[in-house]
Amino acid sequence: MPIINPIIALTLLILENEIPNSMLFQNLILGLFFASLITYLSYRLKFLDCSGAIAAFILAQLIFDLGGLKWSVPIITFFISSSILTKLNNRKNIEVRDYFEKSGARDYLQVIANGGIGGILVLVNAFYQNELFYLIYIASLSSVCADTWATEFGTWRKTATYNALNLKPAAQGISGGISVTGLIGALGGSLCIALSAIGWVEISYIRFVILVLLTGFLGSYFDSILGAAVQVQYLCPVCNRVTERKIHCGKHTDYFRGFSWINNDVVNLFSGIMGAMLIVVFKSFIKF
Repeated sequence: MPIINPIIALTLLILENEIPNSMLFQNLILGLFFASLITYLSYRLKFLDCSGAIAAFILAQLIFDLGGLKWSVPIITFFISSSILTKLNNRKNIEVRDYFEKSGARDYLQVIANGGIGGILVLVNAFYQNELFYLIYIASLSSVCADTWATEFGTWRKTATYNALNLKPAAQGISGGISVTGLIGALGGSLCIALSAIGWVEISYIRFVILVLLTGFLGSYFDSILGAAVQVQYLCPVCNRVTERKIHCGKHTDYFRGFSWINNDVVNLFSGIMGAMLIVVFKSFIKF
């Protein structure tokens, strides 16, 4: 009996007029327990705000019920590792955090931007099972994890930063900035996701790790390109600094450049989509 999300299970019962057996209920309760536990701890540790906790609970319930540990472990690995790095980094190089639109507990938009693709993929895979969906899922997670780790490693301490488009010197922490330590962090984030999923893949472990590293790194760099080219940025009228925030130094900031609807959450979503697309492209050239 497959593990099914409560909403889907109820729909199937109504359509098919079947009574679920005890095993189905056990699976649903187990998923509910883990989703509740992870969400509660994340909220108490201030990894998530209230809206983020609600979104994470729904997403965790969906992924655990439909995908089990195979799908749950990688996204939990991403979330916990990234949250810890962000929490630790908030105490380091504090002035750099002023550039970021959001630097505290994650809200529902951040949860959706980083994990929404996974929720869609696990749902599709529940009805049309294909191992490719899992590889796409891991590639998208690798991209967003690589991007998060790149940001945290790249702003941990003062270091030379460059514009991702033209490689000219840039302010540390600004959208589209890259650094050597940041690129190393991106590889580390990709590797973390690869290792969290390696026990469930059906291809060569070495080939799998290389593919995940490559998609994660390129997806992360694509994020930086978008940050430098199209992400909205504002100029503070008080300190004259460029920032992602609409309010800075207690004042409303002025539009500086980029598209108003492309904020950091949208860029992160596009980064995950790029990772998903890259694995599909690689599959056409590499025999799995």
